[in-house]
Amino acid sequence: MSAPLDIESGDTLSRTQLIDALQARARGDARFTLIDIREEYELFHGFIPGAIHRPLSTFDADLLAGDVIVYCQSGVRSGHLVRELKAQGFIGITHYAGGYLDWVGETASGT
Repeated sequence: MSAPLDIESGDTLSRTQLIDALQARARGDARFTLIDIREEYELFHGFIPGAIHRPLSTFDADLLAGDVIVYCQSGVRSGHLVRELKAQGFIGITHYAGGYLDWVGETASGT
């Protein structure tokens, strides 16, 4: 039986922490939802395997259940979303600080 993701008090996950969490989930040792909050037009670049797509423009926090990791293109929007949701009392939510650009090994400038 898998356990909820052990999200510490911080708001962010590094690339290494996300990889560890995804591997734990694949083994059945962790339970969480990975949500890509980028808009539809941003998805042509790809996505992180195992993520579901819920664009920020139509994001409904009332549908959140259990532990959640959100990410966007560079980490800015997902960071804002996590801080906003935590201010509203949501727990068990964090974000991948580097976003999709970090996942694919690019800098924000595209180099």
